[in-house]
Amino acid sequence: MKKQLILLSAMLTLATSIIGGITGVSNVKAVEVQEVYEMTVSNENIIPHADVIVRKYRVINGVTQYRRWNETKGYWVDSEWLPLD
Repeated sequence: MKKQLILLSAMLTLATSIIGGITGVSNVKAVEVQEVYEMTVSNENIIPHADVIVRKYRVINGVTQYRRWNETKGYWVDSEWLPLD
């Protein structure tokens, strides 16, 4: 996402400098940068990059055991139930 915004900003800067040179408008660059900033502030969708791992517990014959579950991808991280020390 950051790379895309940097690339977009660079392209807008280049385009506005070319347009500004042709038309004689000098404040187009500031308007374009402000629009890019407003788009990033209004983006409320957060995408997690790390998996969410939770512990699941059970008690068998008085022994508490746990196993890790990957909630993001839906599989067991540990192959067996481990005793809780």
